Amino acid sequence: MTVPIGLKLDIGFAHQELYRRLYGDRDVLPFLKELGFEAVETPVGPPTDPDLLREHITRCVEAGLKVSLHPYSEATIFNPLYFAPDADNPCRELHERFFAMAAKAARMQGCSTVVNVHGAAGGTDHTREHLLSQSIAFFTWAGQWCRDNAPQVNVTVELQMSPSPGEPRQRIGDTYTELLEVATQSDVAVCWDFGHAYWNTRLYGWSITPPDALLKRIIHVHCHDASTEDHQPLVHNTVPWRDFIQLLRGHGFGGRVILEVPPDQFLRAGGIQSLIDSARALRACGSDDNAG
Repeated sequence: MTVPIGLKLDIGFAHQELYRRLYGDRDVLPFLKELGFEAVETPVGPPTDPDLLREHITRCVEAGLKVSLHPYSEATIFNPLYFAPDADNPCRELHERFFAMAAKAARMQGCSTVVNVHGAAGGTDHTREHLLSQSIAFFTWAGQWCRDNAPQVNVTVELQMSPSPGEPRQRIGDTYTELLEVATQSDVAVCWDFGHAYWNTRLYGWSITPPDALLKRIIHVHCHDASTEDHQPLVHNTVPWRDFIQLLRGHGFGGRVILEVPPDQFLRAGGIQSLIDSARALRACGSDDNAG
């Protein structure tokens, strides 16, 4: 089975200067389909306008692209660090809104979708144990909410990039052991971010390959290369993303691989050709001809 591929795509892309510089006069959504993309993943957060998000989802689905959502909330009161089960809790309210919107997307596109969330993040004034327990509490609630109210929405907890040495920040789920603990105790699935795995290994020497128990829980992927920065087009041959995809295929992976590269990084790497080359490479790696 060929692995479906997708691309990070912002709300309002048609009106953003970076997108106009990258795509020129091309009609973006049909062009992405021509490149072989079957899905898009849209970043969302506290400022996201629900009406604009609804319009974005409708436009993408009508163009034949499946939609997933990726909330960002680090350094805000909406982060899982501040989750509580109370109905008026800001973290709960925000994510419940995105889960409900994802449910509408799933119904429109006729298949399940993903809302991919980072674990709790905080400063060094928080204990690791508290950050971990808050993450487990949030994802336990999120998974159960979706099972009860939006069964076609899959919540995933993402492998985070560990802070740089000396940086006064902590992110839960930046090691495979901790990510597996959150996923198993919360009963949610996992998003494997290839670039984060690469940088965690480069910074701290941790194993770059997840344990089998974690591989079996991965249903969603963020794929990107690296140079001096993260989230680069697949042109540097730094991150072993091809090996990662084949490893997943060997473990029965059936989710989507999202090329998580913003337009400015494609522009820096050579413009539209870097997007075309990345799509071609990703599509070839995920085809049945390269299985096993």
